[in-house]
Amino acid sequence: MTSTDLDQLLSTTPARSPGRCCFLLQVRPEKLTDYVAAHQEVWEGMREALTEAGWRNYSLFLRREDGLVVGYFEADNADAAQEAIARAAISPRWEAAMSEYFTENGGEKQVLEQYFYLP
Repeated sequence: MTSTDLDQLLSTTPARSPGRCCFLLQVRPEKLTDYVAAHQEVWEGMREALTEAGWRNYSLFLRREDGLVVGYFEADNADAAQEAIARAAISPRWEAAMSEYFTENGGEKQVLEQYFYLP
């Protein structure tokens, strides 16, 4: 199978959903405790902004061994919800506060492609 075949499969699978998004982030291992602690007290304004942007069922999962974070959320339109939170006034402050926790480029959200779904 070629990468073109894979591109075709991923772009046409009926399991794709405009309403679900899964992504990866990479936290510096020495900052894991502080990163998790920061998420126990997410600013109320950030929580409100996520809700207003349409994010629902937002979850973060951590692989302790290396700081890999898997994020997942649902929205009516995940792309639009990501764009909306990026435009929210509070987002730059939150991103700046979180930047110390990520490896170089680890704070750049890597969105994963969905290819299977079991409702």
